[in-house]
Amino acid sequence: MKKSIYFLMMFLGLALTSCEPMEEINDEIDTSLIVKGNADLTLSEDDYTALELDEERFMNLEEAKALIPGLLSKKYPAFTDESLATVHFNLFAPVDPEAYTVTAEDYAAAGLDNEFFSSEAEIYEFLSMHFDQAQDGKHVDLTYNVVSDEIVFTLEYADYSVIKEELGSTYPDPAANAAKYGSFTVDVDSDNYWSDDMIMEALGAFISEEYGDVKGQQYNVTYKVYNGSYTEDRSMSLQYNGNNYIAVGGTAYEMNDDDYDFIGAEFADTYAGPAENVAKYGSFDKRSSSDNYWSDSMLLEAINALLMEKFPDAEEGAQFAVSYDIYDGSVKAVTTSVILSGGSYIIDDNASISTIQTNSVFAKTNGSWGRPLTLPENIYTEEFGQRYNNLDDDEEVGFYISRYLEPMYPYAEDGDMVSVAFDFYDGGLEKRYGVFTYKNREWVYTPRTKQATLQFGYDGVNWVPDNTIQYTFTSDDYALVASELESEYPAAAGNLDNYGNFNRTGGGTSWSDEMMIDAINIVLDNLNPGAEIGQKYSVSYVIYAGGYSEETKSVIKTEDNIWVYN
Repeated sequence: MKKSIYFLMMFLGLALTSCEPMEEINDEIDTSLIVKGNADLTLSEDDYTALELDEERFMNLEEAKALIPGLLSKKYPAFTDESLATVHFNLFAPVDPEAYTVTAEDYAAAGLDNEFFSSEAEIYEFLSMHFDQAQDGKHVDLTYNVVSDEIVFTLEYADYSVIKEELGSTYPDPAANAAKYGSFTVDVDSDNYWSDDMIMEALGAFISEEYGDVKGQQYNVTYKVYNGSYTEDRSMSLQYNGNNYIAVGGTAYEMNDDDYDFIGAEFADTYAGPAENVAKYGSFDKRSSSDNYWSDSMLLEAINALLMEKFPDAEEGAQFAVSYDIYDGSVKAVTTSVILSGGSYIIDDNASISTIQTNSVFAKTNGSWGRPLTLPENIYTEEFGQRYNNLDDDEEVGFYISRYLEPMYPYAEDGDMVSVAFDFYDGGLEKRYGVFTYKNREWVYTPRTKQATLQFGYDGVNWVPDNTIQYTFTSDDYALVASELESEYPAAAGNLDNYGNFNRTGGGTSWSDEMMIDAINIVLDNLNPGAEIGQKYSVSYVIYAGGYSEETKSVIKTEDNIWVYN
């Protein structure tokens, strides 16, 4: 029995003493794994899965900043504080249309005689020519010139009060009178007299207030005047030239139903079919294949007959801008400028074509260019069940719009593509564009991604987003510092120039920490002059302190636009 107890005690003693070396070994292993690291990580498919993301991308930087730290903690459990990790990942990238402004050279290269597009077809031809390497899904935000449609309106009674507000201090009595009676007094003997130039100024002020100043845009305004005996309507065509509103094109005249009837009767014998057609439909048929075709010369005859009837007392040189409807597959309004010359009206070649600059987004889909499909404004609340007229979640974009497209394209085939413009709220309302592709009997929204990089720093407890940029001085940097600080630190700068490193021995040519921050400021200001407040750098450079080594300092840019130790 005593032997059994003795052997049991020996066994326990051996067991206890044998644990001590193992603990020491484990301690040594743990200590060797704890390091100040600097990792460079590109997220893999497994990483996105580990983060429980449905797609291999983050929706925004905020999501990346929130999720990546947990992943880093699992991947680098032994990293100590001040460790860094540079992480590369996929980030959702809304379609960003390429901005382009068409130049005079572009119009010429496209074979156009004028510096504007006169049809959608010309725009698409230009896009195909200029962006000939574009792939399906390409979007372009194009700025270009088009012939402006004249904006036609009539001043209402209340509009004269707007003119009073705009010009009351300049023309107090005439402006007050116009607001009171709803007309401009053109009686030269009246204290309330409005000259043509004053009226043009008044109309320009009203247009500016109501429509804004759009260079090249033409307006035809009908207004009332009082001549001392009675009130009558007059009209004026104006255009904003970039500085002022000016009268253009002579007297504006717009054909009405009675005018089309007059032309129909006037030319019933000469052009029976076309005359009957214009009286019946109130437009001139411009299809050359039609039996009712009106050629340009026939149209000029019709304009002559009408103006001679309407303005029998017009004098030589009288100008008119005549607006009327044509039909070339669809009805559209056009304007022809004419001038009375030698007893008849001829085309006024000196009348300038009014153009305005506009911009639109175009997309290439299915091999051709076109405008993205724009969702109706009320569809968000009425069909998508949203509280506001917008979407605010990428998954909703794919879900609702794909279902909206299904009945619109019942014969879609696999691979067909549609670009859709929609309103999206992300801290503010913005127009976004999405590409939908038909696959396996449904429209699939495939958000685009781009490569993004964030740097994280470990504070001993958590990984936190860190904008620190690591930089190592080059030979040019040492030379720059030596040159810039030669007068301030002649001995140290001379030594630096000779040896290409910073002497940190503490001697007469040594660089103190205060001197080093001056050197770092010079290098970083040269390297990144536009660095934002709060930007951090981890700067490394060669020093001599009894031997050569590399020293690293962390700095941050302050609100005083200087770099200080961090």
